[in-house]
Amino acid sequence: VKSSILASGHLSYQEQVLLSPEVIGKVSTIYVKEGQRVKAGDLLLHLDDQTYRAEVAQQQAAVHQQRINIEQQQLNLANQQNQYKRKTELHKMKMIADSAIDDARFAVDTARIELRNSSARLQQAEAVLKQSNERLAKTNIRSPIGGTITSMDIKVGETAVASQVSIAGSSLMTIANTDTMITEVNVDETDIAKIAVGQEVAIHTAAYPDVALKGEVPGVIKASW
Repeated sequence: VKSSILASGHLSYQEQVLLSPEVIGKVSTIYVKEGQRVKAGDLLLHLDDQTYRAEVAQQQAAVHQQRINIEQQQLNLANQQNQYKRKTELHKMKMIADSAIDDARFAVDTARIELRNSSARLQQAEAVLKQSNERLAKTNIRSPIGGTITSMDIKVGETAVASQVSIAGSSLMTIANTDTMITEVNVDETDIAKIAVGQEVAIHTAAYPDVALKGEVPGVIKASW
């Protein structure tokens, strides 16, 4: 004779992820289907990346232009430094006035400032290019874990939307590690003291009510009042 406790609950997974897009784009290709097993890093779907590729090309051109500007400013600085050196020698020979030396020194300082500004603009353009490349890379959605695709929430042609709100397109698919299935059961407080870690349990699901799934109480029992 065995005593038993009857309680209801629901099945879930210890390891489960709900994939959401990080960029907005129309789904162009889906490489998997519901029920398929995937590995971490597998390519799941691809978003239309035409806009993001154009953005990368534009930023690459901006970086190239800033590098040309730096080369031009470097040449200008070298030229101003040579002129300042020649005027300094002429000034020593009393052939030019003091104001000419001041003007030459000011031209060198201005050229240095313009070169620093061009270098700063180059760093800014490179940072924007890096962000554009990151957005382009995010048009390829890959699996963060190994598991089974338990639900597919989007289709080819639909628009994926990067949003924290549950709106259409914000959810792509759900992936769960089915080897980590758990049952969350609500046990009455009068019976909770009879349950111990490691006890065997029999789980009857709605889909297969006559077949008992074997399990055991895990290492953590949560109580709430």
